Amino acid sequence: MTLTEICLTKAYVISSLTRSRLRQLICHQTRNKSNSASTANVKLLTVDDFTELLGDVQRERCMDRLRKMPVFPPPKSWHPSRHEKHTASVLIALCQERDTNEVSILYTRRSRHLRSHSLQISFPGGKRDESDESFMDCALRETEEEIGLPRQRIQMWGEGKLLFLPRTAAIVPVVGVVHDFHVSELKINLDEVEEVFCIPINSLISPTATRHTQFRTGYSVPVFVVDQLRIWGITGYLTYFFLRSLLSSTMLPETLKTNMKYVRPYKLPPKLPHHHIEANE
Repeated sequence: MTLTEICLTKAYVISSLTRSRLRQLICHQTRNKSNSASTANVKLLTVDDFTELLGDVQRERCMDRLRKMPVFPPPKSWHPSRHEKHTASVLIALCQERDTNEVSILYTRRSRHLRSHSLQISFPGGKRDESDESFMDCALRETEEEIGLPRQRIQMWGEGKLLFLPRTAAIVPVVGVVHDFHVSELKINLDEVEEVFCIPINSLISPTATRHTQFRTGYSVPVFVVDQLRIWGITGYLTYFFLRSLLSSTMLPETLKTNMKYVRPYKLPPKLPHHHIEANE
């Protein structure tokens, strides 16, 4: 085999692996709906419900509630961080699936090569640059850079409240809708994103999906577990409030109607007195 043939063979193999890897990354558009959305004690949303969710009345209601999100009170034991001086925005994208018209929420998994929060699930977004005219502009720019979704494809609903969170940049959730969505239109930036997937709202409101976790510092946050995906931290916090803002009272499951206390005392039981028994000599 000549040197030219060897080079061409290697190039073909690398190209094949790259295409295979990209297919693997974006194949997670929608997890198995039948397994993820339990029918026990929850009313599954219908096509008519999805149409209502994307209507003008629901949009105004949702954004009004997001602008009135409660303040996140950090534990007293935490000290200010340099990251808290920055601002950022994330895009909560409602994707109307091309084949089914079902509405899902788009998430990304951060690249394993990132220095912080690698492989964690998040929304597209990032820190606001000086060139960004608004938080909405920041979210659209970051989304296009990370997953290649053009801003022209997103019907914007608006900006939520600026949330001041401990040990991270202040975040503004930005909401938009992508009609007739299919993952084939995405172009993932592998330096920033490991994979992209959409989770149906019906899966997120399943009783088996809604949980919470409590940290040693005393604060607790909502968690969503769908199949092998675990949405927690800031992303879980935003998902919880977004669903409560988006869904009407008749659509909202009981598991999401509870007003969770995100900072609460965490007290260990008192230590029992230590009784030393001396051995008889």
